[in-house]
Amino acid sequence: MDNKVDLQQLACYVALMKYQNVSKAANALGLSQPTVSLSLKKLREVFKDPLLIRSNGRMAPTSRALALEVEIQEILHKVDALNKSEASFDPQHSEAKFSIMCPEFLEYFLAPRIAARLQKEAPSIKVEFKTSNPSEAFEMLDKGTLDFRLGWWPKPNLMLRTKILFRDELVCLSKKDSHSNPKLSVSEFINTRHIRLQAPRNGVSTMVIDQAALKIGEKINIALEVQTIFSLAKVVSETNFFACTCKKIAQEIINKFPLQMRPIPLNIPEVRIALYWHERTHRQASHAWLKNLIEEEMQAIN
Repeated sequence: MDNKVDLQQLACYVALMKYQNVSKAANALGLSQPTVSLSLKKLREVFKDPLLIRSNGRMAPTSRALALEVEIQEILHKVDALNKSEASFDPQHSEAKFSIMCPEFLEYFLAPRIAARLQKEAPSIKVEFKTSNPSEAFEMLDKGTLDFRLGWWPKPNLMLRTKILFRDELVCLSKKDSHSNPKLSVSEFINTRHIRLQAPRNGVSTMVIDQAALKIGEKINIALEVQTIFSLAKVVSETNFFACTCKKIAQEIINKFPLQMRPIPLNIPEVRIALYWHERTHRQASHAWLKNLIEEEMQAIN
């Protein structure tokens, strides 16, 4: 059993002791009720005590809980003192390092904008873009080796904060041909060979295409996987392969390669891109600065 507790769980403890009610504690902390309930469960396991017991419509603290309360409050006070310097974060003089995980097409649009902002506002701050890998992203956020993720999780972990920033649609790219029908048939889309970005870059967007094909008893014919969006575009421009990507990057690509963009003839949902960050970093001034910067630039892109 993992006997470690984090600062959020200790903050939940103090709020539960104060309000003696999960719902009120959650509201005071700005967290969901399930998150506070999970924290209480973890604290009970670690301290091997129920800590709070239901009694007369409230949650009464045990003697063990009362004994722990002063020590835990002291710990949180010390942490607050350590964070005072963080509260006065100054990007002009900071040498902080951040990491962002996002799909390649978003990096293409976002990286130049962040670079321009760093050049103007934060000459010594460093930002690293990481390859999109949804299966590893939460663990990296939880360990602190990743600061932000741009992507989509249908059911994000309760320890993450989320904000939807970008909506788009998936389209099909093919070699430019003035004689081709602007609308693809389902049969043509399914039976033509496709090229995709190599996993894990392809992520949720291509998964929804596969799922839509399976619903009609079909399977996408994947002939080739490549590492970059521009390799993908060049292959499509020189072959009869199809490729599916977001409309935003497709509009950029067709200005650089002899390609055409057509609707995908399957029932697929819109593309949603959200910003995710860990609850632990939510109140850090440096993370708030970069989060706001990302939000502003994503709004401009969208």
